Amino acid sequence: MMHFYLMRTEAKSTTAGITVRLPPDVRERVSELARSEHRSAAAYIEHLVERDLRERDEAERLVRVHVAAGLPDVPAGEVAPEPRETKQRHARRTAALNALFGSR
Repeated sequence: MMHFYLMRTEAKSTTAGITVRLPPDVRERVSELARSEHRSAAAYIEHLVERDLRERDEAERLVRVHVAAGLPDVPAGEVAPEPRETKQRHARRTAALNALFGSR
């Protein structure tokens, strides 16, 4: 049985230990991979967990759009033209916003 401790890298952080139970073949593979990266097995597992969490955060990232209160009401999927905006620029901007936000 191996004990691994997860540590945060932020200043003034607390650390919490967890126990991970791995079958012998998996434990050996983890140890080999850790050695190849010049890490301890615990540091390797910590690295994997942190990488997975970063990837999940990236995949679940939300895009928040703040809209000024004074804008006119525009039906969903339509883009209000800016003052003195050409028709070509409005069409390009509309296409880009619809592509980004999935409007019909």
